[in-house]
Amino acid sequence: MSALALLGAFGTLLFAGYGLLTLLIRQQTRFSLTEQIAFSWLLGAGAVSLLLWIFGLFVHGVLLPRLVAIVCLALGFVGWRRMVPRPLRRRATSFEILLGIIIVIEIAVVFYLSFVHTLGWDGLLNWEIKARYAFANGGILPGTYFSDSGRAFSHPEYPLAIPFTELWLYFWLGEADQFCAKTIFPIFYVVGIFLLIALGKRLAGREWIGLLVAPFLFFVPQITVEVGSAIAGYADFPLSVFYLATIGCLFCAAEQGNAAFFRLYAACLALLPWVKRDGVILWTVAAACGVFVILRTKRSPLFFLGLLPGLLVICGWHIYLSTMHALRPADFLPVNLETLGSHLYRIPPLLSAFLAEFYNLPTWSLFWFVVAIGVAHLSRRMGNPRVLVLLAALIVPIFLYLLIYVFSSWPSYLDHVGLSISRLLMHVAPVGFLVTILAVSSRSEKNPARGREGRGVTCVTAGSERTPVVELA
Repeated sequence: MSALALLGAFGTLLFAGYGLLTLLIRQQTRFSLTEQIAFSWLLGAGAVSLLLWIFGLFVHGVLLPRLVAIVCLALGFVGWRRMVPRPLRRRATSFEILLGIIIVIEIAVVFYLSFVHTLGWDGLLNWEIKARYAFANGGILPGTYFSDSGRAFSHPEYPLAIPFTELWLYFWLGEADQFCAKTIFPIFYVVGIFLLIALGKRLAGREWIGLLVAPFLFFVPQITVEVGSAIAGYADFPLSVFYLATIGCLFCAAEQGNAAFFRLYAACLALLPWVKRDGVILWTVAAACGVFVILRTKRSPLFFLGLLPGLLVICGWHIYLSTMHALRPADFLPVNLETLGSHLYRIPPLLSAFLAEFYNLPTWSLFWFVVAIGVAHLSRRMGNPRVLVLLAALIVPIFLYLLIYVFSSWPSYLDHVGLSISRLLMHVAPVGFLVTILAVSSRSEKNPARGREGRGVTCVTAGSERTPVVELA
């Protein structure tokens, strides 16, 4: 029965996400099956968790999951009626089949590791605890939870995308089952792999490049086995997958006439602050990149409306916390110029700690070394707005994360850094893989028109059968 219940929970979530996907792209872009699954999961998880929260403001008990299920099925019906057009199939090469087998084996290992390990500290006491409280209270978090100082350790101010996705499973299971809740996190790993493969094809124009780079995600210890990894039940890896989808869609949306990907970018952008509090920083960076693309490509001012859903999520959650009299987080001092000025002395030690993390081979292996090579290669093409967006999306959050520790309230701010820096860097790690894919494709492509000046990247996705192209001088 548990298997059938999980199938129902995941099925309704994917139905909702697929329906939203069809509404966003409006049959203007051809999507591979892996892209459809990946975006359906991300949009579905975001939609279901938001619906549980919003509907929970008015109803609770058995009526709440039924209302959400009705919306999910309605969206699924819309998706079935519209259907996302898929590109023409082609026969996979032996090399691609081999890479696909490697990826399947890696995914199986990640699922196994997730099932044999318990949820980590944050997975239990920041996220699953919220799902359990809500399930025991008819689908809504008790008002006392937010103002109870005895529960401040569980960060009541954190948003609800992950715990309410777990809550959706609990509704279908009829009980709070932590083992079943763990299935969510390796699925995010699968989605991350699918996105790297699909975006790699769009960036490079050849499927084998994405298939070649994506398996290396498995060999980054921070992503697969370290504290806060994809198997530990933390929100950091799901947040990194949402960020990957956001930046990848913006890269493709930077092409003139590709409005479908811009709408998809706006949807993924809105979910960043709903996954984790740190998502507000990523939202700020991704939104700034979106503004740059709109201005650089001379889009209609109406495209700025794509930033509105994210602002509504941020403001709505803060208003809700204020209404619930939620305790203020105690990890950081007030963010103002006075505090910044009195703590500037922290910047050199913080910079040293961040630089040391990049050389932490047991945690990152050679990942950051490879990314640094990719950044150095692409830095010669900073004149291309899409390359600039990709590099900014990778580098700017790292500096902002460094800056927030200037406001740490811990007695030893370096201990604060040491406990969380690797998880923060994981937020941008998948974008680092995109940088690597673009750099590899740039090296492998040979442009016959060597006399042309400038370098460009064209991610072509439309209703026609055009394919992505990478142009090099």
